[in-house]
Formats: sequence, C-alpha cells, structure tokens
Amino acid sequence: MSKITIIGAGAMGSALTVPLIKNNHEVRLWGTELDHEIINALLAGEPHPKHKCSLPSAIRPFKEESLAAAMQDTDIVIMAITSDALGMIFERVVPYLHPGMIIGCVSKGFEYDGNGNVVLLPEILKERLPNHLADTLSFVFIGGPCKAVEVVWESPTSVTYSSASLASAKQLQKNLMTDVYRVEVNTDVTGTEICAAMKNAYAVGLGMAEGFKKRKGFLHNNTKSALFTFAIAEMGILSQALGGTLLSVYGLPGVGDLEVTGEAGRNRTLGEVIGEGLTASQAVTKMKEEGITVEGYPAIRFGYLLAKQLEREAKLAVSDLPLLTGLYKILYEDAPGYETITTLLQQCTGAYK
Repeated sequence: MSKITIIGAGAMGSALTVPLIKNNHEVRLWGTELDHEIINALLAGEPHPKHKCSLPSAIRPFKEESLAAAMQDTDIVIMAITSDALGMIFERVVPYLHPGMIIGCVSKGFEYDGNGNVVLLPEILKERLPNHLADTLSFVFIGGPCKAVEVVWESPTSVTYSSASLASAKQLQKNLMTDVYRVEVNTDVTGTEICAAMKNAYAVGLGMAEGFKKRKGFLHNNTKSALFTFAIAEMGILSQALGGTLLSVYGLPGVGDLEVTGEAGRNRTLGEVIGEGLTASQAVTKMKEEGITVEGYPAIRFGYLLAKQLEREAKLAVSDLPLLTGLYKILYEDAPGYETITTLLQQCTGAYK
C-alpha cells in the first residue's frame, strides 16, 4: 500500500481517488482555496459537488491550511490543478518533496516560462524545483480519453502515462490500474502533452460543426469528421516540431482524447454556440457570465503563439497549420465561424504531407 496525495480536489483529482482506493492505497485529497466547498462536503460525508455522487469513504480530505498534514510521509504526489495555477500551487508543494518521489500530473495546457516563452506544463513544474531536487524526481504525465465523472462511475477506459522514466510510469500504472481503468505507458512526454493541451483547442472547432446543424437545419457530421482528421494532422506537426513523436498523436492522448472531448463538454459547447451564429466575443462573454471556464479558448491562443515561436526557430511554418490559424481568427479576431470553416476545409484538404 502506498500513501498518495492528490493536489486539487476538482473533477479529475477527486476522480482518481476511485481507482486508488480500489487498489487499497491511502489517499489524501488536498483542496486549494478554490476547493473549500468540495472539501467541506466530503468531510461532512456528502456527495462531491461537481460529480453529484459520493466518493469512496476511505478518502482523507484535507483543507487548504492542512497541506503539511496531507503531505506527511507521502510516497507519490499527483498534481490536479488548472494550468494557469499549476506553477503557483506546485511551489507550495515543493518544500514537502524529497528525492526519489514520483510526481504525477493530470493538468493540461500551456503556460509562459520565466523568459516569456510558451511552454508545455512539464517545464513549468521542472523550473520550480530547487537544485537539490532537480534530477532526483520523476514526473509522469497522464493523457487519453478520461472524462472525470466516468472514472468515478468506473466506466471502462484506457489512458496513457508518459514519463522520461519508464520505470516511474510503470510504478504509477501499478498503483492506479484496475479492471476498468486501464493504463499503457510510454516515454513520449512531448507528444502526450501536446495532445492533452491541443485537443481542447481543436474540440472547439468540432463543436462548431455541431452548431452548424442548428444554423443550417441539417447535419454537418461530414464537416466534423473532416475537422477531426485535420486536427490530428496538426497535432502531429506540433508534436514533431517540439521533438515528440506521432505515437501519442495517433493513440489514446490524441485520437482518443480528441474524440471524447468533441462529444461533450465546455469546449464543444463554446464551439457550438459560435457555430449557431454568435461571434466568439459574444460566446465567451456568455459563458463567463454563466461561470463556465473553457480550456480550449486560451489553448487556441497559446497554440498559435507556440506555432509562431516555432516558426521563428525554423521548426515549422505557421502556414502548415491552417486549422489552428483559422480557429485563432475565429476566437480572437471574431472571424465568422461558418464561412471561415468552409474556407479552412478548402485550405486543409491536401495540405498535410
């Protein structure tokens, strides 16, 4: 039995308690300042407010002020924090880390490093480690089709754990894998993380095809499938430009996660209302007023800026990413959704070699 501390009591962090408890581990669930309602509910024996169902009673919930207690003698840490707060929260965790620990991460997205460059989240974690820990910890990053509430329901799925240390990925695999939560391992961290971040961006485009149905009065499944194919091609271009492979892009983190993200969720919803006729500005404002945060919205901007960055480094040409460029124009320049997607399909067809 391992002692495992999950940092962040939101949807995915709390969901992973289910396979961990099933495997008889001691699970501590620590909540940030944004998780007070969740932790209070769990301490009172009530259902998780986001999942609307109960979690295993063996979980040990910890309030924000109890981080030291949550980290005491822990063997493995799993970061489950939104990308924009990951670095800040990880800095609080660092004093409790020790050499040899495994750090899992389910956070997905991009951030700026200390030099203002767009980077994947592994860099955000590594740059916050003090020198004495820099080469002593193993990071494992999680991708694949994994809707949090379905993990709680124990719907069968398969995911990928990626790490520079295959042994560490296998150790985390051993801790979490059950008969319904299946885990494969690889060393393609870059490919897994590109997919984890960009599937949210491209899922906004897939959602637009759903919105076109209401706007035009007939199905646009052909459109959605074509956009899906071009999204996978562009994730492959980005992965290879950053030194990753196509292994993850054509596997669970890419094809698998993009498919399920395009089926339902906030990213699809944003695309859908744009596809129905709202401008992106109107759609984003509407969702903010409803308290809905959409990961795909900043991911489109970060992805586009990353592409520009890679172009300056002569690692790709932005013209090789017409779908990403078009999504940027729709989301950040209020280009019309239907007309822009129609033009994009003309540009994308035959563009990828």
